[in-house]
Amino acid sequence: MIRHIVMFSSPNEADREAIYRGLSVLTQIEHAALLEVAYNEKIDQIANEIDVIVYGEFNTIEDFRAYKAHPLYEESIRQVRHLRDVRVAADYTVSSATRERVEA
Repeated sequence: MIRHIVMFSSPNEADREAIYRGLSVLTQIEHAALLEVAYNEKIDQIANEIDVIVYGEFNTIEDFRAYKAHPLYEESIRQVRHLRDVRVAADYTVSSATRERVEA
């Protein structure tokens, strides 16, 4: 399984809802096992620059590639790219992640 986490921010608070709506288009793409779009709750006391998060789970790398190649993915980019100033993405394979404490 591939986990895909993308974080967005906008310098203009008025654009944040449009970013959220534009990213919500992604939930219609059938290749994701799970896809969520959410506002950052900004609970962390150190850094709260991120406004909107996309979290996705894909059963295979092929599913992930099909998701990124989907026309609705391109539509989402068209709606959001000009509104955001930061986009940070991270992808990892779940089976390679540790769930145990690693001693120094």
